Amino acid sequence: MFPEHVRAMYLDGLVDPVAYTTDAETRSASGASGTDEVFAQFLATCDTAGPDRCALAGHGETAAERVDGLFERARQGPIPAPNASPAGDLTYSDLVVSSYAALRRPELWPDYAEQLNAAAEGDASALATAAAPSRGPGMWAEATKSSAISCLDGPASKPVSDWPTVIDDLTDVSSLSGPIQGWWLWAPCASDWPASSADRYTGPWDAETEVPILLVGTRYDPATSYQNAVRSEKLLGNAILLTHEGYGHLSFQDPSQCIEEAKTRYLVDLETPAPGTVCQSDKKPFM
Repeated sequence: MFPEHVRAMYLDGLVDPVAYTTDAETRSASGASGTDEVFAQFLATCDTAGPDRCALAGHGETAAERVDGLFERARQGPIPAPNASPAGDLTYSDLVVSSYAALRRPELWPDYAEQLNAAAEGDASALATAAAPSRGPGMWAEATKSSAISCLDGPASKPVSDWPTVIDDLTDVSSLSGPIQGWWLWAPCASDWPASSADRYTGPWDAETEVPILLVGTRYDPATSYQNAVRSEKLLGNAILLTHEGYGHLSFQDPSQCIEEAKTRYLVDLETPAPGTVCQSDKKPFM
């Protein structure tokens, strides 16, 4: 909006600005679009790591097959969680929610694999405990902070009474993140959100800054997909995309010295990496 006032701008974890401002339904679908691919990567890297480093590997089936069986079992009914805090059962929705924090932070993947494997063996206590904070009042309070911004940037087009269709559509986009995005971020906007903006910004997005805007897109980001970064580079008038060949939401979750050095050169000396530069993470998941 004010390109003449920009000395430098570094954006890590991009949203698609067109999808973001179109409406709450399109924004939620865009936010969910990369999650299932990241989950698939979690399972594939588990198989590669092997049973010594990933509890889901080495059971006479792939990690994906083992987890598919767990999800199917949870669809049929709750799984006992006798040692959870609080004790009880793991429902299918809790199983879905348990993926939210884990997929954003690859350092949690070994523990998440252990929790999934324990549930596959019949005791979902660890997963139920991990899911509990994400369905509590604290998480809803955090979600509505986001709604206070996003509902004004792109209001819902459909009323909350259309939730069966909207949630189904979002679940088709991502079986994991679709319903979470729907209930946490779309539903508040669709429920007569008590504010509106008469001057919300909907573009254009192609203003040119004197120095290129530096964008960082993590290849397997479950919350802001890599494709958002690719699209943003094309939309912006003067931008360079630095690809982080890693996992998680925002590059610092999967540290890369290459990314940190490029960021420092840019912010301090206004030096941009060459177009098409790719930075590797310092280590692989489960290592």
